[in-house]
Amino acid sequence: MSRLALHPLSLALGSLIFLQCDFLNAEDAPPNLCSDTAYRTIPGESPSETTPNFCEVEPPNKSSENEYESVHNRWNMFYQGKWYDPYNQNILKGDLPLFGGPGHEWFLELDFTSLTLVEGRNLPTPVGGVSTSRPGTNNVLGRTDQILGEENLIFQMALIRGNTVFKPQEFELRVTPILNFNYANVDETGFLRVDPSRGSDRDDFHFGFKELFADIHLADLSDRYDFASTRLGIQRFNSDFRGFVFFDEAPGARLFGTLDNNKYQWNLAWFSRLDKDVNSLQNKVFDMRDEQVMVANLYKQDLFFLGHTVEGVVIHREDTAGSNGLHYDDNGFLVRPASIGTEKGKNVYNTYLGLNSDGHIGPINVNSSYYYTFGSESHNAIANRATKIDAHMGALEISHDFNWIRLKTSAFYASGDKNPFDNKANGFDTIFDNPQFAGGDNSYWQRQGIPFIGGGGVALVNRFSLIPDLKPGKEQGQSNFVNPGLRLYNIGADLSLTPKLQLTSNASYLEFDRTETLEALRQDGSIDQSIGFDLSTGIIYRPFLNNNVQIRLAGGALLPSKGIKNLYGDDVLYHGFTNLILNY
Repeated sequence: MSRLALHPLSLALGSLIFLQCDFLNAEDAPPNLCSDTAYRTIPGESPSETTPNFCEVEPPNKSSENEYESVHNRWNMFYQGKWYDPYNQNILKGDLPLFGGPGHEWFLELDFTSLTLVEGRNLPTPVGGVSTSRPGTNNVLGRTDQILGEENLIFQMALIRGNTVFKPQEFELRVTPILNFNYANVDETGFLRVDPSRGSDRDDFHFGFKELFADIHLADLSDRYDFASTRLGIQRFNSDFRGFVFFDEAPGARLFGTLDNNKYQWNLAWFSRLDKDVNSLQNKVFDMRDEQVMVANLYKQDLFFLGHTVEGVVIHREDTAGSNGLHYDDNGFLVRPASIGTEKGKNVYNTYLGLNSDGHIGPINVNSSYYYTFGSESHNAIANRATKIDAHMGALEISHDFNWIRLKTSAFYASGDKNPFDNKANGFDTIFDNPQFAGGDNSYWQRQGIPFIGGGGVALVNRFSLIPDLKPGKEQGQSNFVNPGLRLYNIGADLSLTPKLQLTSNASYLEFDRTETLEALRQDGSIDQSIGFDLSTGIIYRPFLNNNVQIRLAGGALLPSKGIKNLYGDDVLYHGFTNLILNY
């Protein structure tokens, strides 16, 4: 019975095979069906003698002129979404063409993001100078508790021409305005604003542009769509993988593209930087700061090892903002020149030579960075003379994945200046950094701008930075290459606890590379190199398994060692914050 039951199935399969072979003998098959291209080969390779050809015979007669018909508007064939639905096809997120003919369709991408921040911290805070919130006190250090709140509304609109499934876009116009509302409350007057009569809290509003550019496709350089394009306007640019030297949103002109089937990526760029608003850290609309940055870099994939990308980069910076006299920020504090030393304006001309890598060597993930910078400062306020810049920076992170756990260790070095009064500036400084390294903004040392109290109106380290560069703020201040430098040693772990919940923890030990500059400014020869231990942890929760809703909680502490105790006392410095991210 089983053989009888299978017999009709065998006949059906045999008929299907016969019909398929009959089609392969059709005389009116597509012209190239049985040419060399019918061999199955690896793209880019020619057929070999052993490559099978599936068209050995001529196909039979068959008339089907309309067998293949072009579909000009294929996007609407299976359209099921609504314009307000971000999870299915949506004309507002570029799934359907807005207008335009076949091959030159225009697409619209709209994006809205709300970033809400609430942050509490204790930060070394000086008592008021002219006036204080606590009459009768005579300490240098005041009360340290502070609360910050911030709301960012980011709107992004991109108008794109061209079908980008297989080839680069022909044209893009992108506009990304940002509205920022921020609030701060501290326990001391004269810290948020120079005028103590304005109290110990501050609320502020700022409007700016994160992006405002046109991207124009210039040429396709190969049949694999290697390309050359140009981008004009305010755009984000990162000079390396981790944002160590220049990570900014600045107006400029950029020529970029790929070569050799995307194995090489390259950039030639020029930027004229904007000042940042000191409270929101966002671009001030069209407030140029007389600082030019030129960048040339080249990325090579799979260099030395598969999955390992290496970048070589040259960055030249000319900062002539010091020629414009005194410049005060919106809170009334002097930022150019820095309120330290001789308080004399300066211009900075320096070049960075960098070699960076990112990827894996077998099962080991490796990220590295090295920069050497040289140039000159026309007048350094600490050295009280013109200086020659000669400084180094290096970073290395090694990690390994064990299923849902990534263990990592890293080290960072920025050279310090050993003689603050000679004509050599050996302390490494950046242009505008935002490092994603050793805990990133979870780290107290990197997140909090710690003021250098009792040695000048500058910060020991600025907000969202690693370098203790003694400048009044990276938003509007100028680089300073007479500084103590930094050594950092880190261990950490990233844990994917569930698909919705991720945890990251880091522990770092920090110390100054040199202390001579700090000792000279504080007139204290006993400042120790040790900074202390920076401990941080954070979680990211995505309740819907996507990035439309994210809840982030993080905290950290700096356990002071002798160097920080020399500067600020014995108190543990800590912070905690939460972010709510909503995206459409």
